[in-house]
Amino acid sequence: MKYPNLFAPLQINGVMLKNRIIAAPMGVPKAMLVSSTYYGGISLPDKARGGSGAVVVSSYGTADIAKCSSPFDKYARDVTRETWSLLEEGGAVGVMEFSFHPLKNDDGTIQAPSDGIAYTCEKAKAMTHEQMHMQIKELCEECKKAKEFGIRMIMLHFGHDSQCSIFLSPVWNQRNDEYGGSVENRTRFAREALMAVRKTVGKDYPIMVRVSRQLVIPETYSEDDMLYFINSVKDIVDIFNISAGMDCYGGDVDHYEANVYTHTTIFEPRYYNLAFAQRVKKETGAMVCLVGGISDPKICDEMIGEGKIDAVMLGRQLVADPYWPLKAEKGLDEDIVPCLRCLNCYHIATEHANVQCSVNPRFRRENRVPLKEEKSEHPKKVVVVGGGPAGMKAALSADAKGHHVLLIEKANVLGGQLNVADKGVYKEDLHKFKEYLIHQIEKSHVEVMLSTCADRELLESLQPDDVIIAIGADYITPPIKGVEQARQAVDAYETGLENIYGKTVVIGGGTIGTELALELAEQGKEVHIVEMGDTLCAKGNKLYRIALRHHMEKCERLYSHLNSQVIEITDKGVLVENKEGKQIFIEADHVFLSVGLRSKKKEAFDLYGVTPETTMIGDCRSVATVIEAVNDGYFAGVNVK
Repeated sequence: MKYPNLFAPLQINGVMLKNRIIAAPMGVPKAMLVSSTYYGGISLPDKARGGSGAVVVSSYGTADIAKCSSPFDKYARDVTRETWSLLEEGGAVGVMEFSFHPLKNDDGTIQAPSDGIAYTCEKAKAMTHEQMHMQIKELCEECKKAKEFGIRMIMLHFGHDSQCSIFLSPVWNQRNDEYGGSVENRTRFAREALMAVRKTVGKDYPIMVRVSRQLVIPETYSEDDMLYFINSVKDIVDIFNISAGMDCYGGDVDHYEANVYTHTTIFEPRYYNLAFAQRVKKETGAMVCLVGGISDPKICDEMIGEGKIDAVMLGRQLVADPYWPLKAEKGLDEDIVPCLRCLNCYHIATEHANVQCSVNPRFRRENRVPLKEEKSEHPKKVVVVGGGPAGMKAALSADAKGHHVLLIEKANVLGGQLNVADKGVYKEDLHKFKEYLIHQIEKSHVEVMLSTCADRELLESLQPDDVIIAIGADYITPPIKGVEQARQAVDAYETGLENIYGKTVVIGGGTIGTELALELAEQGKEVHIVEMGDTLCAKGNKLYRIALRHHMEKCERLYSHLNSQVIEITDKGVLVENKEGKQIFIEADHVFLSVGLRSKKKEAFDLYGVTPETTMIGDCRSVATVIEAVNDGYFAGVNVK
């Protein structure tokens, strides 16, 4: 076996997992009642059949679909039973997660350690001892029901915005009784809850507890405080799941300032919580499961083999590819679909505008996107023009249906816009996805013609049954006086950012321009972004923009000029005018353009008429993100009839 440590069995109290891979609970409101997707139960069949040793399901998920308050209420039991049947059918141990979060009082206030403003920006009222005992009692009742129902293991959510985290914060907890002040007192409520749960379920029943090593906000506690808590309960907890940050935070700027550390973006390193997890193992001897940016089975195997951790918990990576465990077990790393950490699968990030996975069209569509395509009874000759992400995905999808596919690309390599978009220190995940697509093309039956311009004459000579056009877009050069002295932002990566000296102006505050500016500023260089709108990366999702801002604020020589436009570019710099008409001159040694793309619609239109079955996808139809390109390509390919 390629990864013997990762696929070694793991005993957690009275339960044995077949491997060290645990699927994290994730919650997204249900798309359709006939789907397997509901709040807390994303793609459960795929996760279980995909080879995970255990799959965690949120207790509120099974209750939500039945419109009940508990997964063990009379009319929720059938849903809960079927959910666990799915997990066991796939060979996974089903784990039910119970949250220990602050409740609301009848008057709308939040039950909190102290009076004041809660993390949600709502009014908080200090909990009475009676309320504390009632919360613990209710938690114990649910855990008891889980055990009696046949649930073999539970996970208690004491991290993020749980009562454990709120009470542990010396800022939110200003109590003067035995539950406030010292770290011993601030952890007392959580300790009492755990002791009560352990007494309820018995000594042989496995309990996992999720904690945040810290909240990564001003109201946080220290990692030493969290280590104290873990040490104080290690004898009654079987395994700790180490996370960070919060799932919601009410700050002056935004309600979700801490989410980007719970669900890390491309701006944070993978295995984000490893250092603290190692510390827990070394200083407490407790069993540890790591969560946060887990992706590479080789690194997972090494971490477990070196004794740094005992298990890994995967969230978004199992959205991108629920069959990650089976592929890793067989040593098929190159077939694992990489997670981009774009957070489009997280409903808070997308504000419910488009909760999807950028690389897995099946996500939340299990009822209409099959795991394996049925072969067409009438194979066709399909020509795909353009070898970018949309074109490659279309070619792969049509090939999976059994059609004869020819992919034509004018460049000498496949990749399209990904060949420039995957440059830079923050684009490792995107680069891996490009390599994954190319590898899948190489493994498929798709015929590839590189360095070939697919004009109408060529298409007519090929006599295809279907044509899929994915010829992309061109970079825009704005009509600015002196623009010939500027270069496109993507050229900076060809030059090498380490070779760009002096002051730089980036015209355009979209994703490419802003990330370029950030990378240069992090190297200590002075950089100015000039953006016509009032928001940088306006098309990026909420959490991406928050994480980007956090990193930009750390750069002393990075400046943003919003609601402004460049009037002229000279050999000395740029003349900028804001919306009030005020002009300033910014000195610059380098000027880069990043004002967007223009779809090649006319060129695409010229290819219509060769066959009635012609489809435009990706950037040439409308400038697209990866998620749009992949979805366009998938559906164009499978819909070839």
